[in-house]
Amino acid sequence: MEFALENLYSVEKDVDSVFGAVFGVNWTGVNKASVMKCDKTALTNLVLSAVSVLGKSKEMLRSAAICVEKLNQEQIGNQKTLLNLQDELLKSKTEQVEVVQKTVETEIRSFSDVVKQGCEGRLTSTQVKAAVKSAKMEDIKKRTVMVFGLGEGPDEHLRVKVADLMSVSCSTTNPSVRDCYRVGTVKEGAERPVKVILGSIEAAATVLRNGKVLRESTRFRKVYVAPDRSREERQERKNLVAQIKEKMSSDPRQYYFIRNGAVCSR
Repeated sequence: MEFALENLYSVEKDVDSVFGAVFGVNWTGVNKASVMKCDKTALTNLVLSAVSVLGKSKEMLRSAAICVEKLNQEQIGNQKTLLNLQDELLKSKTEQVEVVQKTVETEIRSFSDVVKQGCEGRLTSTQVKAAVKSAKMEDIKKRTVMVFGLGEGPDEHLRVKVADLMSVSCSTTNPSVRDCYRVGTVKEGAERPVKVILGSIEAAATVLRNGKVLRESTRFRKVYVAPDRSREERQERKNLVAQIKEKMSSDPRQYYFIRNGAVCSR
């Protein structure tokens, strides 16, 4: 007999039935006096019925032991899985901390250089202000993305357009937009790019990574997002793109891409 709740109730019912047939009460109401009143035949039937019930109980206990052992093994497996997940979470947190530390080190590098120079000579308030301003501008630059191809109109609600764009690009995170405005001179028939300042460097990185999502959408398939580059950086990027075009024309079988300021292939 397998261990199951219905089987347990069945055995309990059998026990009550055995004692009820002999003593007229369930097993909890049996005492020495009631046993002494029974004749030999009744007691014999009671013992035989009890043996049958005990046999069922023994089978059910054996099945229960197997179930408990199976549950123990499953619990051990779950604990191992939990430990693996904790290790992965710890590793992920460690990587995130390293990214933050690297970002902080980059942001305050200019300020640290000024402090170092001040220790060697004399630190002026002008130098401190310049270092703080430089670090602040660098932080804003890393939180900024440039959006190209976003339709421009005379009475447009730009923030609404950008919010709509972000909801499609990053539907799960929906990054916070601190500011957005168009840059460049107004020209008839031309759409000026939009500079979007986000709430964090991580949000900007996510928007840049999800450029493919925009290309696959219906409304924004002609819109693309790029980092906020200086004039020198744009020229360098332009040169790298020209190199890619040249290499593709000479060897179209290769796949060329830009990584860490250099043209790579695979």
